[in-house]
Amino acid sequence: MTGGTDIDDPAVSRFVFHPRPEGFAESTSALETTTRTTDGAAVCGWLHPNETSDTLMLFFHGNGEIASDYAALAHLYTGCGVWFWVVDYRGYGKSSGSPSFSRMLTDAEALLDDVPAAEAAAGRRFSKIIVMGRSLGSASAIHLAATRLDRLHGLVLDSPFADGPALIRRLGGPEVDLHLTPGFIGNLERMKACRLPALIIHGTADWIIPVSDAEALYRACPGAQKRFVKIPGAGHNDLLMLGFETYFSEIRSLVESIHPAGRTP
Repeated sequence: MTGGTDIDDPAVSRFVFHPRPEGFAESTSALETTTRTTDGAAVCGWLHPNETSDTLMLFFHGNGEIASDYAALAHLYTGCGVWFWVVDYRGYGKSSGSPSFSRMLTDAEALLDDVPAAEAAAGRRFSKIIVMGRSLGSASAIHLAATRLDRLHGLVLDSPFADGPALIRRLGGPEVDLHLTPGFIGNLERMKACRLPALIIHGTADWIIPVSDAEALYRACPGAQKRFVKIPGAGHNDLLMLGFETYFSEIRSLVESIHPAGRTP
């Protein structure tokens, strides 16, 4: 492609990211977290407890959400057998700065490196760490699954995208040329390096990110333990409503199948 723009260009970010500050936070047992990046930004989140578990799920949300939106849903995730750590991007919730694709990925690395702080807050060591990304957050989750394989034990993707430039075009944004962003690798290429146990869930009627993106990511994943679950008739924003039981049953099954070495028995 020629005549495109850098994926970190502000014109691109305006179409991809929709940050909003945290408003009224309902009463919750969650622990508030703040991770400092190397350039001084504060990336904030909420750690929801499961006192019977030693597994952490690091969760990256969609582009129109913030971490505190998950307060009412957190018990459904912790009910799958994990501590649920849902984090914001820069400019979202209580996080400082402005979001961009590259900063989103390097901030994901900083968050994973900050797990010891989450362990200190939780008062326990996490023997297993799973990363999960919904929609836009699939980029952060796949990036970590591909580049920090030795630190992780599983990957869960909810409505993931395979082709970033195509997604930006669907959102009405400009043409993007990934070659203009040095070192940037897209989701599909990253997925080829992911050998973790993986679960991908996608709606068959998703017009924002078509199910074919999830199919491509599933094919690209070289892991021996991988599962692709389609929710019939579900779109991008009603996946939980239409596939509620399947969604959490599948996550719970993955969590239960993962052992500290990241392998099934």
